[in-house]
Amino acid sequence: MRVLLYERHSIPLLDFVFAFDLGTKNESDQTSGLVHILEHSILFRGTEMRSGEEIGQDIRAHGAYFNAHTGRDLATFELSLPSEFIDFALENQKEILFQMKLTQEELDKEKQIILEELTQIKDDPLKYATSLVYQNLFQNHPYQKPIYGKEEIIEAASVEDILEFHQKYFVPANCALAIVGDFDIEEMKEKIGAKFGQLENKGFTPQKFDMAIPIEKDIEIEHEMDVNSGYLVIGTMGPGYNEKDQYTVDVLTEVLGRGVIPLLNQPLRGRRELVETITMGYGSYTYGGVITIYLTLDPGKIQAAKREAIKFLKGTRKLNYSKTDYSGDSQFYALDYLESAKNQIKFRFHQSQENGLNLALGMATHSLRSKGRTNRGPYIENIERITATDLRKAAGDYLSKNGYVIISIKPKKKKK
Repeated sequence: MRVLLYERHSIPLLDFVFAFDLGTKNESDQTSGLVHILEHSILFRGTEMRSGEEIGQDIRAHGAYFNAHTGRDLATFELSLPSEFIDFALENQKEILFQMKLTQEELDKEKQIILEELTQIKDDPLKYATSLVYQNLFQNHPYQKPIYGKEEIIEAASVEDILEFHQKYFVPANCALAIVGDFDIEEMKEKIGAKFGQLENKGFTPQKFDMAIPIEKDIEIEHEMDVNSGYLVIGTMGPGYNEKDQYTVDVLTEVLGRGVIPLLNQPLRGRRELVETITMGYGSYTYGGVITIYLTLDPGKIQAAKREAIKFLKGTRKLNYSKTDYSGDSQFYALDYLESAKNQIKFRFHQSQENGLNLALGMATHSLRSKGRTNRGPYIENIERITATDLRKAAGDYLSKNGYVIISIKPKKKKK
């Protein structure tokens, strides 16, 4: 088990994150949804020693916050509590993560909760459109499978299926533990060794996956839902977590669709007022990445907005992003989108580092995602090195080619 410790005494708190190299990438068509069920069961159900209700009571009695998340790459489990309860935190997490017990009655309750979540996603236009983007962008790749799973697999899942999944993946060799907070490192190392040192790996061998391959042609999907507004979601392949372009694409998406004055405003919210809101994001995963643009708009303007958005994206490889792209007096009047984006990213980064749980989450997940690759240096230093030329090259590589997934959500037609 990888262990990462960050001693910080500014606040008498401890933040624990256990991350497992287990996500929807590890599921098959016959097990789609089991990771999500497993995450729910660990968080809310019992162990060999305590019931789920007793665990919840103990956690609340120690003034703790706890949560868990299922992703495409990893499953993470979080716990924050006062620093005086080190022993409880270690024992509690060891018990719920490695000594899970599940009955059919408990499993059936979790199934119903997850099936309700699936229904909510289908009713949420942006979440539903996002799921369609991933399903079509990652064709024939493990990332194609939905995080929440398939309804028929969830309904049919047995206790034996869940426990088999748990026994295979919840082993020390597949886990990283990060702790941030008010503790002594030597004392914590000793306690971790005593609590977790006897766990067995049971012959664990990690799975290997190929990098995702971009699709060659655009895919367009139109869907009607019970909504009043129109929604347009555009997705395209981006660099993976261990590719150096991830830093450039972080800045590029900030410039185009997240910053103080995003450049996408010009074609979409300018004189023609084609859209009401614009949001742009980038998610990097171990074996690929996704760049997404979310637009809300009048349903009658979807086609025009789609044309303008794609036209603009294909032209981003030729844009001016920095004052250095201009000459003479033009520099004085030009907006420096690059520096503004860097400042926004640095501000958010330092703000996130003040949160011990965010810091622990980043440490644990990086330990598993980096896969032993050479350290390219601190994140902010990489952001600082990016130039306008880098942005144009990344725009040409990821935004200026075919391979978009375009999802249009329109209101249902009224029956006559």
